[in-house]
Amino acid sequence: MKTETLASLRRTDVAENSTNNVYKLKIAIAGISISLFMMNLDTSIVSVGLPTMIKSFKTTFASAQWFVLSYLLVLTALITIAGRLGDIVGKKKLYLTGIAIFTTASLLCGVSNSAALFILFRGLQGLGAALILALSMAIATELTPKKQLGKIMGVLSTITALGIASGPTVGGILLSTFGWQSMFLVNIPFGIMAYGLGYKYITNSTIKKSIPVDWVGIILLAVTLSAYCFGMTMIEKSGFGNPIVLMLLAVTVIGLFAFVQLEKRIAHPLINVAIFKNRLISKNLVTTVLVYTVIITTVILPPFYLSKAAHYSLVQVGLIMSFGPLLTVALSIYAGKIADRYGAKNVMFYAVLTIAIGCFCMSTITPAENIGGYLWRIGIIALGLNFFKTPNNTLVMEVAQADQRGLLSGVLSLSRILGQITGTTVMGVIFAVLSGVSGISKISGSPRAITYGFDKVFLIDTFIAAFAALLIYPKFIKPNA
Repeated sequence: MKTETLASLRRTDVAENSTNNVYKLKIAIAGISISLFMMNLDTSIVSVGLPTMIKSFKTTFASAQWFVLSYLLVLTALITIAGRLGDIVGKKKLYLTGIAIFTTASLLCGVSNSAALFILFRGLQGLGAALILALSMAIATELTPKKQLGKIMGVLSTITALGIASGPTVGGILLSTFGWQSMFLVNIPFGIMAYGLGYKYITNSTIKKSIPVDWVGIILLAVTLSAYCFGMTMIEKSGFGNPIVLMLLAVTVIGLFAFVQLEKRIAHPLINVAIFKNRLISKNLVTTVLVYTVIITTVILPPFYLSKAAHYSLVQVGLIMSFGPLLTVALSIYAGKIADRYGAKNVMFYAVLTIAIGCFCMSTITPAENIGGYLWRIGIIALGLNFFKTPNNTLVMEVAQADQRGLLSGVLSLSRILGQITGTTVMGVIFAVLSGVSGISKISGSPRAITYGFDKVFLIDTFIAAFAALLIYPKFIKPNA
């Protein structure tokens, strides 16, 4: 009888511990979700307030572009570095630091009284965003049992899409009700909540304090990525042949080569380049760049086509543009479950193939079609993206060793950003040339010319997405290769 009682007590303790662990996991993921929502909301909310902020700061449109670029440049330059430092000094510590920096910078943005100060504080926001984005997936991976990882990645993908989709609407409401400052001050309660939940419920990861920091590698990588970002953002205005653009792209190539050579030779590199010998990791990262090069065109080109060629009002364009992100929000949670059930590699391949099909369909659109003609096409692309990003996150993080999760989380985020930068610039220039206009920011071509450029860009996207699908065809993916 006594033995049975003790056994019963042990089972009760195990059940209670299991329940407590599940509860802590849910709260920790909720905290990470809040931080990701805050960051992605802020990323998409700024564009709504640019005209008002230009007037408030009494500045020019050229200066206002740096309201976005300063954030993007710092984020791009530091995101991989942030991930690796998290592996060395502790993911929780740097993640919470990132939330604190982002929240404080949001406050400073909201009280800025000059364009120069605002640009500085936006750069500071980029630093906080780099720490949050680089480490959130890595922390979630460490907290989550492997069999539930796809589901959790689906949840985080849903939150990311929701933040992006909510930005224009929330920004418009705040801007018209409380002024542009409120678009940044709104981050403060989110930041406080995310910090509190993370501090209490995220466990500390095991760190190796004896590992020295590769400061030379950090500086070299930051310079290389900054040169690429500067060069690509200048192409639209100055063209591919501009000497400064060519110099910056040359610095990128030379810097990348020097960085790889350095990392091969030192004992404790910032990035152990040997991880890229894993074909699964390297192919997935290249595929991510290609996919987001394609996907960004569904963000930057449709507003011009819908308003200038199809002649929808700005309000209608805003509502139409929200369809894709909302569809992603609705389906993201299922992407994780399906990836867990059928295998991330298989789901990801068919997802990229779906994107290619959607792009081909989009390349046949004409203004004569009603709004349904656009929605079903963009729906196919959004469906493909939804079932690509969650399995992609899951697959890369599953194979990451414990001391490389921060690094790979950062590299994965960097690959998305590089794809977006590349797509924005290259596809934007191609669209402008094919449409016969001077620049994507000065669209004034005829509806026929704009439709022609729009269709041809999506035809190019079709080939890019098809190549990406071929790259990750499951037959050729060998996890241990």
